[in-house]
Amino acid sequence: MHIHRFPAWQLTLVGGSVAVLALHASGGPYGWLILQAAGTAVLFRAARRHRCGWWLFSLASASGTLASLWWTVRGGEPANTPMGLTLAVQYALHAAAAVQFSRLRRPGGAAEAGAVVLALAMLAWSFIVLPYLGRPGYRMVDDALAVLYAVLDLMILATALRAAAGARRVPGLLVAGGGMLMITAHLVYAATAAEGTRPFLPGGLPHLVLQFWWVLIVAAALHPRAAQDLAADPAPGRITLIVMYAAAVASPLLPAIANPSAVIIVPALLTAALCGLLLLRIVVLARLAQRRAQQARAALDEQQVLQRRLAYRAGHDALTGLANRDLLMEHLGRAAAGDRPYALILCALDGFKEINDTYGHHVGDTVLRQVAGRLLLFAPEVELVARLGGDEFGFLITAGTDATGLAGRVVTAVSAAPYAVDERRIHLTARAGLADGVPGNDAVLGDADLALRAAKQAGGARTARFDESLRAEQSERTRIAAGLRQALADGTLFMHYQPVVDAATGRATGVEALMRWRRDGELVPPGVFIPVAEQTGLIGAIGTRALWLACGQAAAWHREHGIYLTVNVSTHQLRDPGFTATVLEILADTGLPAAALVLEITESVLIDAADTPVLGELRANGIRIAIDDFGTGYSSLAYLHALPVDILKIDQSFIRRHQDPPRPQDVSLTRAILELARSQDLLAVAEGVETPGQAELLRDLGCPLAQGYHFGRPADADTIDTLMREHTLKAAV
Repeated sequence: MHIHRFPAWQLTLVGGSVAVLALHASGGPYGWLILQAAGTAVLFRAARRHRCGWWLFSLASASGTLASLWWTVRGGEPANTPMGLTLAVQYALHAAAAVQFSRLRRPGGAAEAGAVVLALAMLAWSFIVLPYLGRPGYRMVDDALAVLYAVLDLMILATALRAAAGARRVPGLLVAGGGMLMITAHLVYAATAAEGTRPFLPGGLPHLVLQFWWVLIVAAALHPRAAQDLAADPAPGRITLIVMYAAAVASPLLPAIANPSAVIIVPALLTAALCGLLLLRIVVLARLAQRRAQQARAALDEQQVLQRRLAYRAGHDALTGLANRDLLMEHLGRAAAGDRPYALILCALDGFKEINDTYGHHVGDTVLRQVAGRLLLFAPEVELVARLGGDEFGFLITAGTDATGLAGRVVTAVSAAPYAVDERRIHLTARAGLADGVPGNDAVLGDADLALRAAKQAGGARTARFDESLRAEQSERTRIAAGLRQALADGTLFMHYQPVVDAATGRATGVEALMRWRRDGELVPPGVFIPVAEQTGLIGAIGTRALWLACGQAAAWHREHGIYLTVNVSTHQLRDPGFTATVLEILADTGLPAAALVLEITESVLIDAADTPVLGELRANGIRIAIDDFGTGYSSLAYLHALPVDILKIDQSFIRRHQDPPRPQDVSLTRAILELARSQDLLAVAEGVETPGQAELLRDLGCPLAQGYHFGRPADADTIDTLMREHTLKAAV
């Protein structure tokens, strides 16, 4: 069986009220002292757990108890002024305590309470104070003490109204009730036309009213919410506005009702009407201000939502939802400014460009979103997962995660399963570069990028860790790039030429132009500066320079000896929409016929640029296309017929296999390539011919053209010009 237990404050409220009524009926003075002392003890005990306002209530209770003890011990009826002063201490302490608990933070709360207090003061003055002062015996109360009590009553009334109107908590209502009981004691005293101090002694009605003050204050102190603010911040409701309006209009009329005469009634009516209109205007303005404040708050909330949305978009990638480069740089800056080591992993997809070129960017975007989904699985292990742009992602590590192991797991996760887009199953691999960062080092992004580049150069689908050798290589590449830019301006780039001869007669029929660069008096190998030119985009300007120099020199050789010119071109040049116009302009300026120019392209470059219209435009203008290093790329023999070419240059690796005597298997490979070229109506050129035996074998196999050290090394234009003149003289003899 469940027994309901009432809280202490409720028991105090009920039990205290019963005790007060019982003591009033019995009339004994000492019972009151015991009740007041018990209430004071409870208040002091509660004050230790609550704020200072309860200490003031405790002191008010103690002063009231001491005053009752003093007048009980002395006996008899005390004089008005001494007893009024002793009770004033209790009133003043209660007023100070009530101020602590009735502070309204809402603007205008004090004005509302003040309006009601003034209205009630007018009511009390008109119907209680003035009649009382009209009686002959009012002078028994000291004037100064009367003013003091008037001020204290107004203070208590104001705080009581504020606490009652502004608080929805029980302690506030109890405190407000206690204040109203103090004022009620005075009003009862005045309304009953009492004189002297006997009504405030045991047995009097004002005394009885005052005793309930202890009950309410002690019950409030025992409430669980006693330590909280008793006044809340609600907006003024309709009832509050009605009360204020009624008080403002009715207050000027109260003196006229108490003393009805035309001299008083007319000004009172005009004053009441004026107050009503002014208050109505104030209410309208307040409502308008409230509406505008609500609109301003709504606009502010909307602006804050928009700011948060913009801040999110500013720091995140729109396609994948990952952090973007800016947010990663912000986190990197904080990591570098901290005092703990950190690491950065950069991950890029191998061959992603081919996906965009083959299937379109919408498929590529879908693949990127799926890749981002897999990479987000590592988010709990790192501080940030970001997309830096394109197919490149980053992982910032600031905790104790094994960065090397994580980089390997990232590469594995990317290639673990194909990516499903519509009906397609797309396989991808990834490479990763890792760099360690230390506090104060803000170059970790560049270091990780160098490691990522090293992983790509190693073939992709692997990881690489940064070390100082990569920085040295990068410095060298930077130095080479700067040197190439200077070389384009100062003319230190020049051409060498290697003859292409008729394999049967040994007579030169063409030359291959080869770019050379002399830096600080030394030749820089093409295998060193050409890759840097391709990485930095300088290959376009260098290729154009090579065409100008080679075509200008070969024009005279073609007129005199009828030879053709071969020049190497890159993917960058073939993907330039204006490349055809550039070539035709160079031919027109130098006087070299289009049929005398062969543009040489590797298999990989040819496949990469096969979808561009440039090759078709060049061939339509009579310029021939040659495949260099045939047999080493991934086009192989399978679809040679589909490639837009005219000349097939057999890679030197096939020719160098021809030993003396040659092995049958090597001869069969060369023979097969030559037969394929003849079947496709292509002109074959054998590269890398270095020995007389290799030259003799090629003649036996019917290879039409050849080039290599056996026929002539790359040399400057003067040397090649001398060689051609010698060949012409031999032919004439």
